[in-house]
This record gives sequence, C-alpha cells and structure tokens, in this order.
Amino acid sequence: MAPPPILIGNSDFLKQRESGCLYVDKSIFITEVLARTSEVQLYPRPRRFGKTLSMSMLRYFLEIGKDRSALFSDLAVWQDPLSRQHFQKHAVIYLSFRDVKPQRWDQAEKLLEEVVRAELRRHLDGLRVSGISPRFLAPLEAVDRGEFSLRILDSLCAALQAATGQGVVLLIDEYDAPLLHAWNAGYYDEVAGWFRGFLTSGLKDNPALYRGVLTGILRVAKESMFSGLNNVMVYSLLASERELFGFTETEVETLLHQYGREAQAEEIRRWYNGYRFGDSTVYNPWSMLHVLRKPEDPLKPYWLNSSENLLVRDLLLKSGDLHEDIETLLNGGTVEKRIDENVALRDMNGDNVWSLFLFSGYLKVISQRQEETTTFAVLALPNAEVAGLWRGTFREWLGDGIGGLEPLHRALLTGNAEKVQEILEKLLSLHVSTHDVARNQAEAFYHAFVLGLLVSLEKTHRVRSNREVDVGRADVQILPKSPGQPGVVLEFKKRTGKAGLAWHASAALRQIQSKGYCAELEAAGAMPIHRMGISFSGKDVVVKGARV
Repeated sequence: MAPPPILIGNSDFLKQRESGCLYVDKSIFITEVLARTSEVQLYPRPRRFGKTLSMSMLRYFLEIGKDRSALFSDLAVWQDPLSRQHFQKHAVIYLSFRDVKPQRWDQAEKLLEEVVRAELRRHLDGLRVSGISPRFLAPLEAVDRGEFSLRILDSLCAALQAATGQGVVLLIDEYDAPLLHAWNAGYYDEVAGWFRGFLTSGLKDNPALYRGVLTGILRVAKESMFSGLNNVMVYSLLASERELFGFTETEVETLLHQYGREAQAEEIRRWYNGYRFGDSTVYNPWSMLHVLRKPEDPLKPYWLNSSENLLVRDLLLKSGDLHEDIETLLNGGTVEKRIDENVALRDMNGDNVWSLFLFSGYLKVISQRQEETTTFAVLALPNAEVAGLWRGTFREWLGDGIGGLEPLHRALLTGNAEKVQEILEKLLSLHVSTHDVARNQAEAFYHAFVLGLLVSLEKTHRVRSNREVDVGRADVQILPKSPGQPGVVLEFKKRTGKAGLAWHASAALRQIQSKGYCAELEAAGAMPIHRMGISFSGKDVVVKGARV
C-alpha cells in the first residue's frame, strides 16, 4: 500500500485529517493540557515544530459545535476518559498573532486589534441570540463598532461562559511573533505594553477561564510581558516533562519504514536529529516532512524562517565578541553558558543571546546544572542542518551585493588594504545604520561586525579575538591552520567624525608593531603576515596596511 501523501505548510488540523494526508499522532498534547492543573500554560518551542497544528487540534477537540468525533476516534486522546469528558464542551477563543509584523507601531496596533475583532465577530452572532443579559453584550458591541478595549478578553470570556455554562478555553498562538518583529523594527516597548494589558485582562483572575494555552518561541521576560501574571506555568524545552512537539526517534523510524527510506536513516539522523527537549531527543518535523515528500532530492537545510534569521543575524552583529565560541561550535565542540528562560529582549547582550539562540532552535542542551537560582547549560549545534544555517547567516546576508565574502577574505589574506576598505565601506553602507551603531558600544559593534565577516574562514584559518599577546591585546588575529599560509592582524579604532580617520588607522598599524601583536602568527608559521589598522566613524572607514 502506498504511504499517505504529505501536506506541507498546513497548520489546520481539520484540513490535515480530512485530506487523508500523513498525520503523526500528537493528540497526547490534549491529554497533557487537560491533566495538568495549571490554569494558564505556556509552551515555548522553536518555529516549525508543530505548535500551530497542535493548537488547532486542541481547538477542534474542545470547541462546542459540529460533531468532530471522526477526527479523533483513531487517535490516542480518544482512549483517555478525562479528555473525553471535555470533548466539545467549551467555548474556545482562538487567536494567532503570527502575521502581525509591520514596520511601525501604529500599523501593528491596528493589526493586533483586527485579529482580536475578527475572533470576537466569530462569536458575536451566537451570543446575540443566546439570551444572555445585555450587560454582557454591551462591551463586545462597543469593540465591534471600533471602540477597542484591552479588557476585551475578560468581557468575551464572561459572555461565553454565561451563554454555555462552561469555563472558556483561551488559545493564543505565536503570541511573541509581534514582539520579536518589534524588537527589530524599533517599537518593542509599545507592543510589549499592549500585550501586558491585553493578556492580564484574559489570563489574570478570570473566573470565566477554564484553560489558557499560549505558544511561541520564547518566554519573554516577566518584567516586560507578564507583569502581574503569576499564574502562568511555563513548560519550556528545559523541562523534564513528556515532550509534546517534534518527531521522536521511534516516530521517525516508523516514517522511514513507511516511505521506504530506511537506507538513509543514519544520514537523515545526522542532518535533522539532535534537538533535546527535556529528556527527549527529537527531529525537526518541518524538515522531515520535506525529506519524506521528495525522496529524489539530496538532503539539505529546509528549516528557514526569515524573521528568526534576521534576529539571529542582528544579535551576532551587536552582542560583542561571540566569534571564538561560534567557531568552537562549528568545529563540533561545546560551550557552557548561563541560560535564563525569561528572555529579556530589551537587554539582549552577553549571556542573554545564548538563551535566545537555544530557545529559537539554533543550539541544543548537552547537559545542565543549577547553581542556586542560576541555570548553566553545556550547548552544542543540534545537527548538520543548523550548522549550515550558522555558517550561512553572515555569508548570505553580508555577502549579498558584493559577490559574496570571498573578495574580502582574499583582500585580507593578500594584504590589499585598499580593497578591504572598499568592501567594508560597501558593507557598512548596505547593511548597517547609524542607529545600529548608536545603541551599542561603538568599537565593540565594529569589532563584532568584522568578526561576523570572518566566520566562513574556519576551513583554512583560526580567527582569534582579544587574545593576550606579548605586551598587549590584539583585536583580531587570523592564524593559518597550516604553516606557510598567510596570516593577518587587525586593530580597530573608533572615531566620532571623519576627520583624523587616516591618522588613527596609521596609529593602529603602529600599535600592532610596537606591542608585538604578530608574535603568535609568527609562532604559527604564518607567511606572510599582514598588519591592518582600521578606523571607523559611522559608515566611514579607513584601512591602512603593512606587511611584516
């Protein structure tokens, strides 16, 4: 018998089941949501791991309406008596904020209100004929007319409970998508304030609420998002509870047999396995579905999301010196970092970036330990797919418009200071704003920017940053992995205006010589050794070079 067809990009459970396409049974999610005593539950997981499909499934199972038993009768949840007690017994408010990603706050506010108003209108006709008191309808009618209130969830839940006699289920999918986009677009405080008022209305001390379930990528910091909400139970990927998302090893083995792909099992495992959620090792379901759907295609990265890549790229540029740790990871090593489950986007620096990389799916936990209230985790790249994304982040983004980064690498390794200056000028003009520089320590920003350009040199060279050598600390050293290859030492100077850039670039060049920054390259057998002093101001740059 031929295996079922595979539907890609669908997140509607009803369509998935009625189409006869492949569905990996994740209905245990319903059982866990109902069995857990937490009234409000948050499930942060990386994008493309099946959160929206599971939330849609939860809605169809719990929501009063047309009989949906045929969708569930052959799934695991149907065997659970507690879950069956709640089958289609509740009014469900379902909100998804995944598409709220405009460039300005006024546009975002309008879209947020439109999402909520559309869900309100889905319920309003039924409430009008339900016989409930007009006092329940009055605040809903006002919002329908355009008088939006952040307390609308409280009012809608009260009306639905009055109409049905049952507690209401509130499902909010990808609640953090507008926040992640706003962080990049520059209006984070406004959208965080909106959500603070909106969520508090629906989730805090709401007598009409039976369950509130939220999904997203992150547990956004309590002080900025969940202020006043102390009833949210977070089931993060660090928790040891039963994992509800992603494909397990057993499930993948079954799929590979079903689709005749057993011979590729080891290679598929290397590419897509390796995520650690709690005590479980899981595969990326988005990538696995693509692999199964196209057996003739070579294995390749499928897990791409423009908004996530934008955030990671932005943080790699602006979070100081991460290059040595990234090089360690790309070479198959591990790093130990402090991890905070409450990711503070407004203070995204230092160890905070590692928390975001982990929860976004770019890293996995090998082990973790607790020191009082602080969690430390040993981190690694999950698999070959994610390693490729790390390598490509800078190469694809920064190389766009200059024919790739190879010309820059060639200019550095041949000591062509004029060409290095030309390329850096173009990169700064294309990809960096003066606002980017102003909101960071400027020299650290330029330092991290240049380090990002060097990520793809790891095959032939080791890039070292702020290493103690001789009598000082070199900003960047590019050391050959084999003697006889060229090496480079870079020293940076930050200025507040264009005047004097050339003089300070020359001063940086003299500093390399006077403080013996070439010593380690000489010991590594670098031949020749190129010195470059680089002076920045805004988008202006001057590079001076010399050869040892």
